Amino acid sequence: MTDFYAKILEPPRVLAAVTSDLDRWASLDLSRLEIAFRAQSLFITTEAVATWLGPLELVVEYEPATLHDLDPPITAKLRESDPEGLLLRPRHFRKARCALQQLGPYGSNLFWRNLLYELALLPTSETTTSKDEAALSTVLGRLVHTRKGWAEETLVPHLSSPGCNITPKLAKVLEVLSIYEEYGSNFRGIIVVKDSVVAQCLGELLQKPQTGLTFIRATEVRPNAVSDSSYQKQLYEAFSKGENNLLIITRSSQDLELPPVSTVISFDLFEDHLSYAYNHAHSKGRNSHQIYLVEKGNNEQRRILSHVQTMDAELRTWIAGFTQGTSQGFPPKSFHTSMDPCLSDSDEESTKEEFILDPTTSARLYRCDAEAALYRFIADFEAQSTWAQGPASISVEQHPPEGIPESYRCTIALPKGTGVPDVVGPYCPTKAQARRETFYLASQVCVLMGLMDYRHFPQPEWRPTDLSSAADEKDSQKEVKTATASSSTHGYPRKSPDFWANSSQYQVTVLYPTVVVPDPLAGETHAPVVLLTRAPLPGIPDFPVFYSGAWANVRFYKGLPFEVTSAQLQALRGYTVRATRSLTNKPFDCAPEDLLCFFAPLRTSWQPLPGTQGARWSQAPVGEHIPWDAVQLAADYFAVPLYSNLTALEDNARDAVVQDRNVEFTMRHFLVKVRHDMTPLSKAEDSPREAGFANFIEYCKARRKDFAGIEDEKQPMVEVTAIPGVINNLHPMSAPPTPPARVPLKYLIPELTYKFTIPARYPRMPPGSQPHSTFRTLWLLPSIMTKLDSHLLVKELSAQLFRLQIAEPHLLVALSTRAAWTDANYERLEFLGDAFLKVLASNLAYAVDPAAGEGALHRARQDVIGNKALHGGATRVGVPPYVQHKRFVAKLWQPPHLPNAADDDDADGDGDGDGDGPGQGKAKGKARRTKKQRQLDAQNTLWMGDKVVADVVEAILAAAFLSGGHDAALQAARRLEVPLPNVAQWTDFARIGGQQAAQEHAPSVPPLPPSTVEAVQLIVGSVFGKPELLAQALTHGSVFGGAEGASYERLEFIGDAILDFLVARHIFERHVHLSPGGLTLLKGAMVSNRALAAFCVQTGLHAHLRLASEQLRAAIDRYVRTLDELRRKEYDAAAHEKRLPGQYWLDMPMEPPKCLSDVVESVVGALYVSDGFFEVGVGRFFETVFKPFMDAHVRLQTLSTNPKVTLLELLQAEGCQQHGVVKKPQERQNGPVEIEEGHGADRRGVVHVHGKVIASATDSSATIATRKVSLTALDALANDPELLARICDCGSGEARKQAPKAEGMTQEEAEAAEVEGVMDAVDDEE
Repeated sequence: MTDFYAKILEPPRVLAAVTSDLDRWASLDLSRLEIAFRAQSLFITTEAVATWLGPLELVVEYEPATLHDLDPPITAKLRESDPEGLLLRPRHFRKARCALQQLGPYGSNLFWRNLLYELALLPTSETTTSKDEAALSTVLGRLVHTRKGWAEETLVPHLSSPGCNITPKLAKVLEVLSIYEEYGSNFRGIIVVKDSVVAQCLGELLQKPQTGLTFIRATEVRPNAVSDSSYQKQLYEAFSKGENNLLIITRSSQDLELPPVSTVISFDLFEDHLSYAYNHAHSKGRNSHQIYLVEKGNNEQRRILSHVQTMDAELRTWIAGFTQGTSQGFPPKSFHTSMDPCLSDSDEESTKEEFILDPTTSARLYRCDAEAALYRFIADFEAQSTWAQGPASISVEQHPPEGIPESYRCTIALPKGTGVPDVVGPYCPTKAQARRETFYLASQVCVLMGLMDYRHFPQPEWRPTDLSSAADEKDSQKEVKTATASSSTHGYPRKSPDFWANSSQYQVTVLYPTVVVPDPLAGETHAPVVLLTRAPLPGIPDFPVFYSGAWANVRFYKGLPFEVTSAQLQALRGYTVRATRSLTNKPFDCAPEDLLCFFAPLRTSWQPLPGTQGARWSQAPVGEHIPWDAVQLAADYFAVPLYSNLTALEDNARDAVVQDRNVEFTMRHFLVKVRHDMTPLSKAEDSPREAGFANFIEYCKARRKDFAGIEDEKQPMVEVTAIPGVINNLHPMSAPPTPPARVPLKYLIPELTYKFTIPARYPRMPPGSQPHSTFRTLWLLPSIMTKLDSHLLVKELSAQLFRLQIAEPHLLVALSTRAAWTDANYERLEFLGDAFLKVLASNLAYAVDPAAGEGALHRARQDVIGNKALHGGATRVGVPPYVQHKRFVAKLWQPPHLPNAADDDDADGDGDGDGDGPGQGKAKGKARRTKKQRQLDAQNTLWMGDKVVADVVEAILAAAFLSGGHDAALQAARRLEVPLPNVAQWTDFARIGGQQAAQEHAPSVPPLPPSTVEAVQLIVGSVFGKPELLAQALTHGSVFGGAEGASYERLEFIGDAILDFLVARHIFERHVHLSPGGLTLLKGAMVSNRALAAFCVQTGLHAHLRLASEQLRAAIDRYVRTLDELRRKEYDAAAHEKRLPGQYWLDMPMEPPKCLSDVVESVVGALYVSDGFFEVGVGRFFETVFKPFMDAHVRLQTLSTNPKVTLLELLQAEGCQQHGVVKKPQERQNGPVEIEEGHGADRRGVVHVHGKVIASATDSSATIATRKVSLTALDALANDPELLARICDCGSGEARKQAPKAEGMTQEEAEAAEVEGVMDAVDDEE
């Protein structure tokens, strides 16, 4: 059949019926048959299973709409009538556009007529909050005048008419409904739409006589009609009697109780099994129809329909029970619910219904969404938790209390492992309302207990910026600044997590604990500290912090929420403020109602539950372990005397952070130990500060102001060490700040010393236990909170834009640039994503235009993968503000809090009164921003080049691929608006290619002899499904002598892309620690023309290449002979030296004929296209033939015949600016040759970093020693993932920052200076 159809231009029309068991539906893929036979497959549900009582499902196609004007004249006129938006809000224009796109110009005009009529009737106070009544009256007058002058439009429903004013989709609905006229009074139907504005207009439109549907009595059902029992009763009775025989409903009313209907028409498709089940519940079973409207050629709708109709036996059984009302269990694991909310965005803006707010993503959960959300939560809980302890269930009882007729009550029993008791809803007049109320109540309980989170909430359509009006578009453009020096560099507003702003809506009477437990860092242990938030924090994964070359994981444990009294709240506020002021050494104050996160210590009695680390569901009590007396002490006092007659010095010193003066903002010290061998009368032998004095008392007399002596001159001294200022602990190169220029103190007199009220260690440790430092944990808190904010932003973007399809750890790395100065950045992912994007674009270009030559294909691909396209798509969807591009500056940190008057005073304080508008520069008489304003502006604006944004897009694609494979990455590309028209799933490439090829006359290619086909298939280890493609892959353009013919160029184009990706994926997975520069060098070596030509000769593919040029044939023969000789020599040398062979083809004195590398890529392309653009055959070829050859010859050490050259290329690829291979002076014969990695302009490019030499070698020959040391260094860089990150900071700008750093400047001062420098540069540009 395939051969027959391939040979004829006009195949006969055939209708074929195929039966299949329902259990096999999930595995059926008829896309290849559709391509081969130029056919279309449709599934029709048969009634083979007794429990499957669904309606007959039919698919009806309609032609795509051609709306050239999305802003019709009436819309433009109304916008002019109300330019300020006093009455016509952005949501009105969105609704009008929705009606236009779904119903046509008549539907849009109908919406505007109804809206203007409503506005004219409403009182002024209800239409606007503006105080300018005159302006409002003027606008209303203009709108009324516009309405009066608006001629009545006639409905023209016939598509063939020139004046047709409806869409083909609506015309198809009218056509379908006309079929049911023969049902007469027995007809009952439902049309399910997505948007209520469509329902409203459609209900009115269907009553027009021009439709010809005189038997239709349609009405639109109010959104959330289930919640209004009286309205629902009236609707039920009217529908039963036939007063209305067609209901137009939205998803928010799909759970209505209605009489069975003849047909359910899905005007819009929902990728949701719950909606599917409700449609079946409304039908008459086998005697009714479920009709899906699908746009012709719309592959996205085809994908949705296929997904919804694919279900296993367990899910079919559940749906059957659901439709009959016999199912009490929750759906099985294969059940899928869409994350789209039941209410559209415009409906949500106008509703006043109560909702539950998700603090992480700002999503809203209404009653109509609660059932699907709870299903998602239970499925997630049962999949993630090992202690579910019993299934969830739903039961409805009809047991009315006295005096209440026909009332229902629903009970939901959640798995015992959730800790949630059975949820019993209120009595309601209908089962539907009882279910809805109980699902909402159960969701509310789970959210307040911190169990349900952003993963389970519906997420509205991603719309970062409202562009519904011209004014909105101008405002959005103002948010993005363009650098003066370069038009390809833009400043984006930095996104802050929604979590903290949403937390302010929660009451402060209940707090949600998250315990922070750092592992030991740099030899010091850390006590747990609890973060108390006003809203439940979502689960935060472990992440590392760094200090002085060491690192430690920070772990998070969720705790049970608990109530706090007003006194406890004041104590927590005081403790948090005290900790913040001590860490930043700057004033900070905040009222308890304005603080969004409180800090508190924990007693040693708190221990995490066994096996709960990182578990999202386990919550242990925390509130009872807070030492409230210690919290209150820190809230009341910043310091107390260390030396007291009431407390032994040893007891006081055990946990002390001390200071030498009784002021709050000063330097503090850890108390190391009590020195009983020293007194204030002792001579300071090892303390430079007091070395010039006879004893400590003499020093105090000379240097301490108003020193009046001490009471006890025999008291022991205390030895201390300075506490460093807070730093950025998020990068492996995080180091202690530069110590101050003045001589540090080492000893203190206890009587003159004060003890800070936040201890270094908890005072009452169990006997024999290792002390844990509370203050050291607080010292890490600025970095921890900054990283926590990054995780919150990633959760926002993951849920809202990518619908949780990308693993959050991968997404965080993809969004982190090197400038962010964290432990990981996007560069490795960008390497993989670039190769994947090349495959996507190549697939599309190849499939869309089967007649395009290689040049046209390259241009088409570039339109997809170019930085301009990637940057434009990412900017439109609002990705740049989420990019982690700012280095954390510890000095500017403050805990999450609401802005207050003190903040405003600081911002307006110490400047000289100049303005802050962009472009104002430093002209005389114009305001200059204060230092704090400039610092905050620098932190809140992300200046990035367009290429950085494009690289982030590629990294996100790689993150999606690693999370869910090809289809997940494809969906991510679509959400990032990568231009892939009409590609909804991977099989669409083959489908589009087949459709386009059927319309084009492809050039012919001579067939291959069967022996050649068998030989090549033996080489590649796979069978070609389309031998004609193999013939094309082996045919050189010279065969046609200038005439038209199918050479290998097109297949070489797509083969180049897929081979590039396979190699990139291979080395990415194999070299998990290799830097991006090394990955690029390795990939370049494996896919170079020289390497591919050598592989072609090695496998014998060159012998099957068809060409007609004798000159080219002779060049190939010369190359093969020379290459064989080089190969023999290299293998002999490798055997003699007991090493693996290298890239012997690099010693070739001539360039290889390009056709040799081209034919490898074209054969790969032919195999790939033959398999429907899947990697089945080509993957087998890569694993068994290509990869073994390349791995045997291509390694970092063999990238060049000179390892020193390879090493220098690798370091340059990593952005390292100062490196070299240096021969040290030989003090003896055979002295070592060492390579040293160094930085600092004053060190002539070669210095030790932390005294570390990364490689050394010794040999009598300097040349051999250099080769050895280079190979050793390459091994070190390949095997140590953090080596280069620890010793090279060229890419982060750290070296440039430190170069001009003044002597004696502390680290935090340098960080602040960096911010100031950025703002100075911005001011200069302005």
